[in-house]
Amino acid sequence: MTALGAERCPNLAGREGVVVGSGQYRSTVRVMFDGFKSPTSLHSSYVEAVVEQERASSRRRTCR
Repeated sequence: MTALGAERCPNLAGREGVVVGSGQYRSTVRVMFDGFKSPTSLHSSYVEAVVEQERASSRRRTCR
């Protein structure tokens, strides 16, 4: 997470996950954090890309 994301969502700071899609709004992304059962919606400015992985059918980004 970015510094702003860590400040606004301290319980998610330091966690890593995968961006699984976009949210209801243009500025929102859905992130499936490691160990979570369902994705979490976050403002795109709260997450930062760590590694980009190319998949056969879709493109996913790992973020923290």
